[in-house]
Amino acid sequence: MPQAPTLIGKLAESLMGRRARVLDLGEPAPGFVEVELRAEAPPGGWRPGHEIQVRASATQGRRYTVRTVNGRDPERVTVLATTQAAGPGAHWIRGLRTGAWITVLTGRHRPLREHGTRRLCLGDGCALGTIDAYARTEHITAIEVSSEALRPLADRWPRHHFVAAEGAPGDALQSWLEQASVEGGLAGADGALLLGHAQSIQRQRRTLVDGGILPRRAITTKPYWATGKQGL
Repeated sequence: MPQAPTLIGKLAESLMGRRARVLDLGEPAPGFVEVELRAEAPPGGWRPGHEIQVRASATQGRRYTVRTVNGRDPERVTVLATTQAAGPGAHWIRGLRTGAWITVLTGRHRPLREHGTRRLCLGDGCALGTIDAYARTEHITAIEVSSEALRPLADRWPRHHFVAAEGAPGDALQSWLEQASVEGGLAGADGALLLGHAQSIQRQRRTLVDGGILPRRAITTKPYWATGKQGL
């Protein structure tokens, strides 16, 4: 969630910015917006998992992940974002309109570091687009989302396991992880990708490492937000 003076933001746009047009906006579930863009491809082309950045305000930048790339139109991509937070990114996403022109900042695709062939992918709603971009059918995925979003997301993405949020952020996903570790639901996992809420990621990694499920070196983490800091 980068922050920079207005002048630096404008300079970054001039160096890395690419004009993109909003082709379509959809709401797959309450609190989620799927944005379809046509944007000039960066060096090497767009890839699922490609990270882009936008200036959500004069001094606030927010990062999003390309979920899909159209096979017949390689400059047509989709981004899935959550709008449940009260931060500048959610405000910016809610203000988008079909046909609008925006500027996205990106470079050559740098994929997340991945380990193993049967990976465990955990995250909250803000990580759903990233997890969907990286996860394969053999992976184990679990995502914590609001109760009202649970059913429509499960219908849209049946290969992912969705957990209804209860209590503090990450509590429901932590309960799922502990139960899965006891009941054998993590059998065969040889790597992990933990995304989203920083404090939840720490708990999840401790569970995996202290429980002897995975070594620390097999776990990739990427926090998107943290309790006590400005939201998405």
